[in-house]
Amino acid sequence: MVSTSHTLLPTSPDALRDLVLSLLQQQEEQEAERTRIIAQQQAAIALRDETIARLESTIAKLQRWRFGRRSEKLSPDQISLWEEALDTEIAAMESLLETVLEDSAAVTAGRAEGAAADAQTVTVPARPVRRHPGRMAIPAHLPRVEVRHDPKTCTCAQCGGPLETVGEEISEKLDYIPGRFQVIRHIRPKLACRPCGTLESPALPAQVIDKGLPTARLVAHVMTAKHVDHLPLYRQGTQYQRAGVPISRATLCSWLGQGEYWISILAEACKMALLEGKILHADETPLPVLNPGSGKTDKAYLWVYRSQADAPHPIVVFDYAPDRKGIHAQHFLGDWQGILQTDDYGGYDALYRKEQIIEAGCWAHVRRHFYDVEQRGPSPVAQKALAWIVKLYAIEAEIKESLPDQKVAARQQRAGPLLEAFHAWLTETQMQVAPQSGIAKAIGYALNRWKALTLYLEEGQLSIDNNPVERALRGVAIGRKNFLFVGNDAGGERAASFYSIIETCKLNGIEPFAYLCDVLEKLPTWPNKKLHELLPWNWKKSALA
Repeated sequence: MVSTSHTLLPTSPDALRDLVLSLLQQQEEQEAERTRIIAQQQAAIALRDETIARLESTIAKLQRWRFGRRSEKLSPDQISLWEEALDTEIAAMESLLETVLEDSAAVTAGRAEGAAADAQTVTVPARPVRRHPGRMAIPAHLPRVEVRHDPKTCTCAQCGGPLETVGEEISEKLDYIPGRFQVIRHIRPKLACRPCGTLESPALPAQVIDKGLPTARLVAHVMTAKHVDHLPLYRQGTQYQRAGVPISRATLCSWLGQGEYWISILAEACKMALLEGKILHADETPLPVLNPGSGKTDKAYLWVYRSQADAPHPIVVFDYAPDRKGIHAQHFLGDWQGILQTDDYGGYDALYRKEQIIEAGCWAHVRRHFYDVEQRGPSPVAQKALAWIVKLYAIEAEIKESLPDQKVAARQQRAGPLLEAFHAWLTETQMQVAPQSGIAKAIGYALNRWKALTLYLEEGQLSIDNNPVERALRGVAIGRKNFLFVGNDAGGERAASFYSIIETCKLNGIEPFAYLCDVLEKLPTWPNKKLHELLPWNWKKSALA
């Protein structure tokens, strides 16, 4: 006897009405969900199309600048640097465009599967043909290091049959050990399943440049030579040629442009860690940026922010901006609250008008004003002011290794009375000098910023001057003398990211090349939630463990 069950419809009018209303409500909810999914798809498509159009436009403009007519007034070295900067920008933009297309394809495909049958069909643009200088042939004379990759299983995933080795997949990567090149040969067995005909090989480990020729160590060397040793790529190419490995400048530009993508991820994490501090130093320095349409460079700026001098994990973060307007500092700091130590540049004034940021002055700038007056001619007033300031720095030198509370006590006991006397002397002297003279301006600078200049008496972790952040700008100054300029605004942003990582490594006692070799090897497969473990100060701890 077969037992069957049937869903009986309600017989009463009220129950039937409730059922119909319930069905209508479910239908409305389903329709609303379909509408929401379609709206999300359309928004994603619009954003994707806008990003793709912007990147394609940037690439086209860079290519016009790179391959168009140029003035013959430039020297061959200047033209080489010009082309190098543009080639790097083109490679970086093409790499970013490929990433956007891949991410877009994955997102839209996932949403299309969950969308209703009547949802609009999403068309993913085809990947553009990448302009590539051509894969160079690895010289045969270089030593080979074999790395064999064993399969995870010898059982066919399709039918469960045994896999037999029928050959090998060999991928060669150009590697660099300081002083010499070598070739890493990744050897992976080809495994075949005779019952079902399946052919497979172990996956090649993720690379810093997917399907690229260089290892992470070689990319790290190119980046270190460019930004730490300040060697333009055309000079690096000359060195490689002498070593018997001819690598074109276009190839080096491609490696540099793609490799700097990973550095920007670390730089953003450094920024987040920096803004957790309550005392920051800030300064800015010019950075020339190409303007090929006008035949010259424009003056952009790198704004630099540093953690307090005695921070257990010192951090330096550079922020690129096309000009020196104070709005860039406001945008970088956002809702940050604390003490900001700067020079006398008025671009920070808007920050100080907010109650959440307290201004701290710089005694090195006070000293500089009096020193400039003394250098223009003997000035007894300037000499006496410099003598006062020397006493303040002598106190700081003696208490340098003290704890913050001990510094506050020493400063208030020893520097406090000294500053009171100095202030009285400055006020009296100001009445006796010519109003428009250089010494009057030096005195006025000190008196107008007196509250900010004496804040360090109350805060033991605050420095007497802004020199900690100014020291971080030395590498930028040397770089400007060698590679002269960056290609465009995007290149300036990547340069800021790289300087952030390099200078933070230096402050934490990390050798930049060793650090980059390791993190570039790990980043392609490193989970975002553990990114903090690769930051310079944490990397040092793990490396020493």
